[in-house]
Amino acid sequence: MLGLNTLKIVSLISWSLMDIIMQDNDKKWWKDWLILLGFFHGSIIWLFMAINLNIQVAWISFACGGLIGFFLILIAIGYENPRFAKATIIGILINLLLSIFSFITSA
Repeated sequence: MLGLNTLKIVSLISWSLMDIIMQDNDKKWWKDWLILLGFFHGSIIWLFMAINLNIQVAWISFACGGLIGFFLILIAIGYENPRFAKATIIGILINLLLSIFSFITSA
């Protein structure tokens, strides 16, 4: 009997977490925090590295931003959120462009 009550609590927790993550697609994209995370994750990493290290070495931020973006895409696929996946791909491309800019300025 104890196991059944525990199962009910766990299922309630997982559904409330899923409700938080699975937001309705009627929201505007700039009001959805997951889309903003996917869109800006790479550029924030690049900006942090450019400010704290140097703009000439900020090109290495693509290694970190690309890897984080890959796992964000996997999360988006797991929660069946295509807008989050598309925003993350755009964020990775923005990070790539900023990294190319840093690489060109270092040469």
